[in-house]
Formats: sequence, structure tokens, C-alpha cells
Amino acid sequence: MRSRASRLSGIAAASAFVLALSGLAATAGEIASKASEAEALLGEGKLPEAIDALNASVEAFWKAAPLSFRKALFVDSVTGFGEYQPRAGSTFAPKTELKIYAEPVGFGWKEVPDGETVTFRTSIEIRSEKGLILAKSASPAVLQKTSRSKSRDFHITVTFDLPALKPGPYKLILTVTDEATGKSAPIELPLTIS
Repeated sequence: MRSRASRLSGIAAASAFVLALSGLAATAGEIASKASEAEALLGEGKLPEAIDALNASVEAFWKAAPLSFRKALFVDSVTGFGEYQPRAGSTFAPKTELKIYAEPVGFGWKEVPDGETVTFRTSIEIRSEKGLILAKSASPAVLQKTSRSKSRDFHITVTFDLPALKPGPYKLILTVTDEATGKSAPIELPLTIS
């Protein structure tokens, strides 16, 4: 048990250091404080209380973190969180359907009668190597999920039909905006048209 608790403190200390470097020292203090509380409660054998304190630490970290992505890649298929078939390579024929899988971090939830809702708006641009926008989605796609609790094991899947572009290298930019927090972040994926 002691090694697990020490690991929690180590994670909290590392998180506090990273956040302090980003100018979020006040929040980092809350993260470390809650993690230390979780460690103490675990040492006292108060597992439910320790879990609540650890969750409070993770919640503080989650709120302070910018919207970012643990993973973002082209895939052939997706059946759930962490359940995807990566696409071999990033070369596509013109007018091919692209599928992007991403695991966001730092998003928020909105309380609704049935639980908690996560809502993202996404837009896509295809740019040339020089940054010229050659194609973009007509309007933002809305991705939404409601669950009974604040699940952080969340993924988004975005599908996009490539326009008829000339062969060569391009960059796909998927911009994701979280409605609950207003945070926004791009995902940049290089691709080649064959």
C-alpha cells in the first residue's frame, strides 16, 4: 500500500512542478494538497475518502490543464475509447473518407438532468505546405455525449471527405472547441494525396 501512496505523491509533485512552470502555481498547490490528503487517508485505511481526495486532485488538474490530446491519429475504424484500428500510413487518394480518432484532455462537463454532458465543436481545414487553406468544413460538427458521471475516458471520432486535390503533401488541421470551458486546440496531421 505504501508504494502506491508514494507514487500518488510523486505524480502530484510532478504535476505541481509542471503547472508551476506554466504559471498555474496556485492550482498546482491544490492538486498537490489533495493528492497528499489522498495519501494520508489511504495510509489510515480510509479508502473511500482517499478515492474522493484523489478525484478532487485529478479534478483540479483537469480544470487547470489546457485542452490537449493524449492521442490523435488517422484510423480505419473505432468501436470505443482506446478501441480503434490505426490506419497504416497517411497517404490517401483524392475524395477518400478520412477518419480521425482523438482522446481529449482538459475538457469540461455541463450538468444536465440525466447526468453530465460533454460537447465539442470541430472544424477542419486542409492546407498546402505553405499554409494556404485549400479546403475547409462548411460548418462546425457537434460531437456530444451524456453520461451519469464525469468520465475522462472520452474520445472523439471525426470523419471528413477529402476534396479532389492534386497529388502532394498537405496538412489537415482539426480545431476542437469545448463548449463547457471555451477551451480550443488544434490537431495537426500531415497527409499526402497520391
